[in-house]
Amino acid sequence: MAKRKKAKQPTALQSQDDLKTVWLEYEITSEPIRDKQYKRLPGRVKDAIEQLYQNAQRRPRQAIPELVDLLKKYPNLPMLYNYLSVAYAKTGQREKAEEVVRENYRRNPDYLFARLNYAELCRAQGEYEKIAEIFEHKFELKLLYPKRKRFHFSEVTNFMGLMGIYFVETGEREGAERYYEILKEIAPSNPRTKMLRRKLYPSFLKRLLCRRAGQWSIEKDKEPEFNKVKDKLIK
Repeated sequence: MAKRKKAKQPTALQSQDDLKTVWLEYEITSEPIRDKQYKRLPGRVKDAIEQLYQNAQRRPRQAIPELVDLLKKYPNLPMLYNYLSVAYAKTGQREKAEEVVRENYRRNPDYLFARLNYAELCRAQGEYEKIAEIFEHKFELKLLYPKRKRFHFSEVTNFMGLMGIYFVETGEREGAERYYEILKEIAPSNPRTKMLRRKLYPSFLKRLLCRRAGQWSIEKDKEPEFNKVKDKLIK
Protein backbone atom coordinates (compact mmCIF):
# COMPACT_ATOMS: atom_id res chain seq x y z
CA MET A 1 0.00 0.00 0.00
CA ALA A 2 1.27 3.47 -0.87
CA LYS A 3 2.70 5.49 1.93
CA ARG A 4 0.57 8.37 3.21
CA LYS A 5 1.44 11.36 5.31
CA LYS A 6 -0.73 13.56 7.43
CA ALA A 7 0.33 17.16 7.27
CA LYS A 8 -0.67 19.77 9.78
CA GLN A 9 0.67 22.81 8.11
CA PRO A 10 1.38 26.43 8.92
CA THR A 11 0.17 27.75 5.62
CA ALA A 12 0.89 31.22 4.60
CA LEU A 13 -0.26 34.03 2.80
CA GLN A 14 -3.65 35.23 1.77
CA SER A 15 -1.86 37.99 -0.10
CA GLN A 16 1.47 39.72 -0.03
CA ASP A 17 -0.07 42.71 1.71
CA ASP A 18 -1.79 40.62 4.35
CA LEU A 19 0.47 37.85 5.62
CA LYS A 20 -1.53 35.40 7.69
CA THR A 21 -0.86 31.96 9.06
CA VAL A 22 -3.65 29.41 9.18
CA TRP A 23 -3.56 25.83 10.41
CA LEU A 24 -5.16 23.32 8.07
CA GLU A 25 -5.05 19.56 7.72
CA TYR A 26 -5.20 17.46 4.60
CA GLU A 27 -3.91 14.09 3.54
CA ILE A 28 -0.86 13.79 1.34
CA THR A 29 -0.79 10.58 -0.67
CA SER A 30 1.43 8.94 -3.25
CA GLU A 31 -1.54 7.09 -4.72
CA PRO A 32 -2.86 8.42 -8.06
CA ILE A 33 -5.76 10.84 -7.71
CA ARG A 34 -8.02 10.58 -10.75
CA ASP A 35 -10.96 12.79 -11.59
CA LYS A 36 -14.34 11.60 -12.83
CA GLN A 37 -13.50 12.39 -16.43
CA TYR A 38 -10.50 10.07 -16.36
CA LYS A 39 -12.43 7.30 -14.60
CA ARG A 40 -15.03 7.26 -17.39
CA LEU A 41 -12.42 6.56 -20.07
CA PRO A 42 -12.23 3.09 -21.70
CA GLY A 43 -9.61 0.82 -20.20
CA ARG A 44 -7.50 0.80 -23.37
CA VAL A 45 -7.34 4.61 -23.35
CA LYS A 46 -6.28 4.63 -19.71
CA ASP A 47 -3.53 2.15 -20.55
CA ALA A 48 -2.39 4.31 -23.45
CA ILE A 49 -2.27 7.39 -21.22
CA GLU A 50 -0.21 5.59 -18.60
CA GLN A 51 2.25 4.51 -21.27
CA LEU A 52 2.42 8.01 -22.72
CA TYR A 53 3.29 9.37 -19.30
CA GLN A 54 6.41 7.19 -19.36
CA ASN A 55 7.17 7.88 -23.02
CA ALA A 56 6.96 11.65 -22.59
CA GLN A 57 9.85 11.36 -20.13
CA ARG A 58 11.93 8.67 -21.81
CA ARG A 59 11.02 8.71 -25.52
CA PRO A 60 9.57 12.17 -26.10
CA ARG A 61 9.93 12.22 -29.89
CA GLN A 62 7.93 9.02 -30.12
CA ALA A 63 5.34 10.30 -27.64
CA ILE A 64 4.60 13.62 -29.36
CA PRO A 65 2.56 12.37 -32.36
CA GLU A 66 0.69 9.90 -30.16
CA LEU A 67 -0.21 12.63 -27.67
CA VAL A 68 -1.30 15.00 -30.44
CA ASP A 69 -3.60 12.30 -31.86
CA LEU A 70 -5.04 11.46 -28.47
CA LEU A 71 -5.69 15.13 -27.71
CA LYS A 72 -7.78 15.39 -30.87
CA LYS A 73 -10.06 12.72 -29.46
CA TYR A 74 -9.98 13.92 -25.85
CA PRO A 75 -9.26 17.68 -25.94
CA ASN A 76 -10.48 18.24 -22.39
CA LEU A 77 -8.07 15.88 -20.63
CA PRO A 78 -5.65 18.25 -18.89
CA MET A 79 -3.01 15.61 -18.12
CA LEU A 80 -2.43 15.07 -21.85
CA TYR A 81 -1.40 18.69 -22.23
CA ASN A 82 1.05 18.23 -19.36
CA TYR A 83 2.63 15.21 -21.01
CA LEU A 84 2.81 16.95 -24.39
CA SER A 85 4.47 20.06 -22.94
CA VAL A 86 7.04 17.84 -21.21
CA ALA A 87 7.74 15.98 -24.45
CA TYR A 88 8.16 19.20 -26.39
CA ALA A 89 10.47 20.62 -23.73
CA LYS A 90 12.62 17.49 -23.68
CA THR A 91 13.05 17.68 -27.47
CA GLY A 92 14.10 21.33 -27.32
CA GLN A 93 10.86 22.70 -28.74
CA ARG A 94 10.45 25.40 -26.14
CA GLU A 95 7.94 27.59 -27.96
CA LYS A 96 5.63 24.65 -28.59
CA ALA A 97 5.94 23.58 -24.96
CA GLU A 98 4.95 27.06 -23.79
CA GLU A 99 2.06 27.14 -26.26
CA VAL A 100 0.70 23.88 -24.83
CA VAL A 101 1.08 25.16 -21.26
CA ARG A 102 -0.95 28.25 -22.13
CA GLU A 103 -3.59 26.20 -23.93
CA ASN A 104 -3.98 23.86 -20.98
CA TYR A 105 -4.51 26.77 -18.61
CA ARG A 106 -6.98 28.37 -21.01
CA ARG A 107 -9.02 25.17 -21.25
CA ASN A 108 -8.58 23.91 -17.70
CA PRO A 109 -8.00 26.90 -15.40
CA ASP A 110 -9.02 24.96 -12.27
CA TYR A 111 -6.62 22.08 -12.87
CA LEU A 112 -3.76 22.47 -10.41
CA PHE A 113 -0.93 21.47 -12.73
CA ALA A 114 -2.29 23.71 -15.48
CA ARG A 115 -2.07 26.54 -12.95
CA LEU A 116 1.38 25.51 -11.75
CA ASN A 117 2.88 25.20 -15.22
CA TYR A 118 1.44 28.50 -16.39
CA ALA A 119 2.59 30.20 -13.19
CA GLU A 120 6.11 28.83 -13.73
CA LEU A 121 6.03 30.28 -17.22
CA CYS A 122 4.94 33.66 -15.86
CA ARG A 123 7.63 33.56 -13.18
CA ALA A 124 10.33 32.77 -15.72
CA GLN A 125 9.20 35.77 -17.74
CA GLY A 126 9.07 38.05 -14.70
CA GLU A 127 5.28 38.44 -14.80
CA TYR A 128 4.85 38.10 -11.05
CA GLU A 129 1.56 39.98 -10.87
CA LYS A 130 -0.10 37.24 -12.90
CA ILE A 131 0.84 34.51 -10.43
CA ALA A 132 -1.42 35.83 -7.68
CA GLU A 133 -4.25 36.01 -10.20
CA ILE A 134 -3.68 32.43 -11.36
CA PHE A 135 -4.14 31.21 -7.78
CA GLU A 136 -6.97 33.63 -6.97
CA HIS A 137 -4.76 35.23 -4.31
CA LYS A 138 -5.00 31.97 -2.32
CA PHE A 139 -1.58 30.66 -1.47
CA GLU A 140 -2.57 27.48 0.35
CA LEU A 141 -3.95 24.36 -1.30
CA LYS A 142 -6.88 23.94 1.06
CA LEU A 143 -7.95 27.53 0.50
CA LEU A 144 -7.68 27.06 -3.25
CA TYR A 145 -9.54 23.71 -3.24
CA PRO A 146 -11.70 23.74 -0.09
CA LYS A 147 -13.64 20.60 -1.05
CA ARG A 148 -10.59 18.42 -1.43
CA LYS A 149 -9.27 16.43 1.51
CA ARG A 150 -6.43 14.65 -0.27
CA PHE A 151 -3.59 15.94 -2.42
CA HIS A 152 -0.96 14.01 -4.28
CA PHE A 153 2.62 14.31 -3.06
CA SER A 154 3.66 15.90 -6.36
CA GLU A 155 0.86 18.47 -6.09
CA VAL A 156 1.99 19.53 -2.64
CA THR A 157 5.72 19.71 -3.40
CA ASN A 158 5.30 21.52 -6.70
CA PHE A 159 2.82 23.99 -5.25
CA MET A 160 4.84 24.80 -2.15
CA GLY A 161 8.08 24.93 -4.10
CA LEU A 162 6.64 27.40 -6.58
CA MET A 163 5.02 29.52 -3.88
CA GLY A 164 8.23 29.60 -1.86
CA ILE A 165 10.33 30.73 -4.82
CA TYR A 166 7.67 33.24 -5.81
CA PHE A 167 7.75 34.83 -2.36
CA VAL A 168 11.55 34.87 -2.28
CA GLU A 169 11.65 36.64 -5.62
CA THR A 170 8.98 39.16 -4.63
CA GLY A 171 10.65 40.05 -1.34
CA GLU A 172 8.44 38.12 1.10
CA ARG A 173 11.13 36.04 2.74
CA GLU A 174 9.11 35.21 5.86
CA GLY A 175 6.42 33.52 3.79
CA ALA A 176 8.99 31.68 1.70
CA GLU A 177 10.61 30.30 4.85
CA ARG A 178 7.28 28.85 5.99
CA TYR A 179 6.95 26.88 2.78
CA TYR A 180 10.54 25.73 3.07
CA GLU A 181 10.05 24.47 6.64
CA ILE A 182 7.10 22.34 5.49
CA LEU A 183 8.93 21.02 2.43
CA LYS A 184 11.99 20.22 4.55
CA GLU A 185 9.79 18.09 6.79
CA ILE A 186 7.78 16.19 4.17
CA ALA A 187 10.27 16.04 1.27
CA PRO A 188 13.82 16.95 2.34
CA SER A 189 15.50 15.52 -0.78
CA ASN A 190 12.92 16.72 -3.30
CA PRO A 191 14.30 18.96 -6.09
CA ARG A 192 11.76 21.63 -5.18
CA THR A 193 12.99 21.68 -1.59
CA LYS A 194 16.60 21.96 -2.71
CA MET A 195 15.80 24.72 -5.18
CA LEU A 196 13.98 26.75 -2.55
CA ARG A 197 16.82 26.21 -0.08
CA ARG A 198 19.32 27.54 -2.61
CA LYS A 199 17.13 30.59 -3.13
CA LEU A 200 16.77 31.24 0.58
CA TYR A 201 20.22 30.24 1.77
CA PRO A 202 22.87 30.65 -0.93
CA SER A 203 26.22 29.18 0.04
CA PHE A 204 28.81 31.28 1.79
CA LEU A 205 31.22 30.88 -1.12
CA LYS A 206 28.61 32.02 -3.62
CA ARG A 207 27.68 35.03 -1.53
CA LEU A 208 31.31 35.98 -1.07
CA LEU A 209 32.14 35.60 -4.75
CA CYS A 210 29.09 37.57 -5.81
CA ARG A 211 29.91 40.32 -3.33
CA ARG A 212 33.50 40.57 -4.47
CA ALA A 213 32.52 40.32 -8.13
CA GLY A 214 30.16 43.23 -7.58
CA GLN A 215 32.91 45.27 -5.96
CA TRP A 216 35.40 44.53 -8.70
CA SER A 217 33.10 44.84 -11.68
CA ILE A 218 33.54 48.61 -11.68
CA GLU A 219 37.32 48.29 -12.04
CA LYS A 220 38.55 47.32 -15.49
CA ASP A 221 41.70 45.50 -14.46
CA LYS A 222 40.38 43.42 -11.56
CA GLU A 223 39.19 40.26 -13.37
CA PRO A 224 42.54 38.41 -13.00
CA GLU A 225 42.58 39.30 -9.30
CA PHE A 226 39.03 37.98 -8.88
CA ASN A 227 40.02 34.69 -10.48
CA LYS A 228 42.98 34.36 -8.09
CA VAL A 229 40.77 34.91 -5.05
CA LYS A 230 38.15 32.51 -6.39
CA ASP A 231 40.83 29.81 -6.86
CA LYS A 232 42.06 30.33 -3.31
CA LEU A 233 38.56 30.08 -1.86
CA ILE A 234 37.78 26.90 -3.77
CA LYS A 235 41.00 25.13 -2.75
